[in-house]
This record gives sequence, structure tokens and C-alpha cells, in this order.
Amino acid sequence: MSIYRILYQTIIISCIFVFVSCTDQNKDEIDSNIVNIPVSAEGKEEKTRMPKFEFEQTHHDFGKLIQGEKVSYTYKFKNTGNAMLVISSVLPGCNCTVAQFTQTPIAPGENGSVTVNFNSETKKGLVNSTIVIQANTYPADTKLYFTANVDLP
Repeated sequence: MSIYRILYQTIIISCIFVFVSCTDQNKDEIDSNIVNIPVSAEGKEEKTRMPKFEFEQTHHDFGKLIQGEKVSYTYKFKNTGNAMLVISSVLPGCNCTVAQFTQTPIAPGENGSVTVNFNSETKKGLVNSTIVIQANTYPADTKLYFTANVDLP
């Protein structure tokens, strides 16, 4: 018997073993560990307590800037959901942007903010940037946008 035939038989037997051992015996255990998602595939919303962002505006245009100018804008929002809203992080789209945000939990009906500080020192021309807010909302990521047109001095 050649080494290839032994190897082939070993692989076949291993595959059969794997397929036979993969049964539905743990199905109930797996189903109970699924994360609760508030919207099903059919689009039906469950009555889950969830926070929700409602921004006054999600886009801001800084307009024309002279290279080197530093500007900021505050995006204001309200928690229109029915649970405490917690922002875990705010991720600016480039190293020219720094963001500050409400770091305490925001109760339903209460307001919060995300302030974006943009430094145009290394930029020129049209700038489009995105800020990603990660929170305990659904979906977990919310995007804010800003633009600027940076002219040389």
C-alpha cells in the first residue's frame, strides 16, 4: 500500500468523522446564546429598550479656510430612545481631527454633543471627512460628516 493511499484514506475518514459529529444536538444551547438584535431580518422591530441618536444635523461645512486655520463645530443630539445612551468612542477620519464628546450616560430625552476640532495645517483643496461614533445604539456605528475648502495662504 502506498503512502498516498494511506494519506487519502486518513483524510476521508477524518472528514466523515467531522461531518458525523456535527449534529443538531447543541441547537438549543446555541439558540439561547444568540445576541438580541432589536430588528429582525423581516424588518419587524422588537419592543427592546434601546437608546437612539437624533442629531440636529449630521453634516457640517466649514466653508473656505486658509491653510493652518483651526476650527471646531459641535454636533448636538438628543437621546430619543427609551434607554440610557452610552458613547464608547468617537473615531475621527484623519489625524487632522480631534473629537470630544459627552462621556456620561445620556438619559432618554436628554441632550449630548460631539465637538470636532479640525486643524487644516496639512490640508489643501476640498476636504471631506467622516467621524464614526460607537455607542450602545442599533446600529452601533453612527457617522457624522464635515467638509472644508482649504486655500493656501
